[in-house]
Amino acid sequence: MSTILVTGGAGFIGGAFVRRLIADSDARIVNLDKLTYAGNLESLAGVMESPRHVFALGDIGDAALVGRLFSEHRPDAVVHFAAESHVDRSITSPESFVRTNVLGTCTLLAAALEYWESLSGERRAAFRFVHVSTDEVYGSLGPDGYFTESTPHAPNSPYAASKAAADHFARAYHHTYGLPVVTTNCSNNYGPYQFPEKLVPLMILNAVEGKPLPVYGKGDNVRDWLHVDDHVAALRQVLDRGQPGEVYNIGGREEKQNLDVVRTICAAVDELRPDLPHRPCEKLIEFVTDRPGHDFRYAIDCTKIERELGWRPQHDFPTGIRDTVAWYLANEDWVAGVSTGRYQRERLGLRQQPHSPHPESRIPNAAPQASSPQPPIPVPIAGVEFRPLRPHADARGWLIELFRHDELDERLHPAMAYVSETLPGVARGPHEHVEQTDLFAFFGPGDFRVTLWDGRPDSPTHGAKVVRTVGATQPMAVVVPPGVVHAYENVSEVPGWVFNAPNRLYAGWGRKEAVDEIRHEDDATSPFRLESK
Repeated sequence: MSTILVTGGAGFIGGAFVRRLIADSDARIVNLDKLTYAGNLESLAGVMESPRHVFALGDIGDAALVGRLFSEHRPDAVVHFAAESHVDRSITSPESFVRTNVLGTCTLLAAALEYWESLSGERRAAFRFVHVSTDEVYGSLGPDGYFTESTPHAPNSPYAASKAAADHFARAYHHTYGLPVVTTNCSNNYGPYQFPEKLVPLMILNAVEGKPLPVYGKGDNVRDWLHVDDHVAALRQVLDRGQPGEVYNIGGREEKQNLDVVRTICAAVDELRPDLPHRPCEKLIEFVTDRPGHDFRYAIDCTKIERELGWRPQHDFPTGIRDTVAWYLANEDWVAGVSTGRYQRERLGLRQQPHSPHPESRIPNAAPQASSPQPPIPVPIAGVEFRPLRPHADARGWLIELFRHDELDERLHPAMAYVSETLPGVARGPHEHVEQTDLFAFFGPGDFRVTLWDGRPDSPTHGAKVVRTVGATQPMAVVVPPGVVHAYENVSEVPGWVFNAPNRLYAGWGRKEAVDEIRHEDDATSPFRLESK
């Protein structure tokens, strides 16, 4: 059984890849995802319980976490999807694209190289690092011609520039160090589970609700469209048979003007929802000011992958769009979950922000899409729970539901609650409780590295250790039962807040009750120590 480390496996394309491999292979998947706005565990329904799927919450830029995943799981390959990917968002906030797409990719490549160099024999020869990229790195085409694997990079948006930089680093790690990297550049994807900021799902949902269908400029920009299932099939061929150092373009051979794409969607919605009072949906189309620096045409020449690896797209565009519309109509709960919160299908990329020029400094940079509680993240310590928190934005700023009393297990019902501030670089050292269960919430500002050890002799997970980064990057509630040693450290450059609602009273003002706490940081012989920086 092979083990594959997948980054961004709770997103649109990465999630499709994970679902397919769990269903059609015996591979073991280690799925590293930060669960930002476009990542959703509900997109992994059906695989989260699989014994061959291990979910790891975290950032590809967290070198310590990435290194641990390599050393603990010893993957046979890496398939790297994790990226900020929306052009309009990159216009508003290019810095976040540099952090994830460039610096995060560099961190992942460095960890992969160190791990690969430790391998020998067949495992070293068979290892692959598949870097998944986009055709947008090539720039813009005129009315004729196609992008080939030898087309020079000429990015025109901050998103494309960040992916081009990542492509160059991936290439450099192969040519400089010999890391067996294979790069793919794909055309526009569509299909189920795509976040509704992208053209196809946005048009579907707005058409169903009778909202305007905004089309940039004259609607004559051209894109090549690729069904996500075809993309996944191509990536499997690249993973199995792709040659190190090679680039493979993946396209659907379905060039369409944006206006024609929207009209095709409207026709499918009209057919599948004949009850809509505002039919035909095409009358909802509105032409709006074009996107800054909008590339005119993308078109992929995928002859190389067809010839060398035997892959060809199987979905024609009209049928694929109809199937996609049908999926969104049949999955209203998923749509409602990802459509609630900070993103309300407004136009992005205009730069005139209603708050600050860096909105992520005001609202935690988590996935603000779900109104209902998210399922806990699997954690390899019995009784410990990591529960993603979701910010909700309005005119006041933001709000996060930390817990609801009626939804908590009786063992978690708080006896008190408090908030503390932790300065940058300061740690709350390793400690445990004999009877007390803690219900922490880390939501920013700042990020915390939380470390937990299972020192309970009678626990089925005795000896396990977990390290996670939570806070502004990923708001998280953490349940820590008695006997589990825990510590947290502010690893950001700003003071951070920690909320706790324990189920046992601390000794209060003027009281003399003993505090239920064993402080390992005061014991020089304790095996529970925070890692040095």
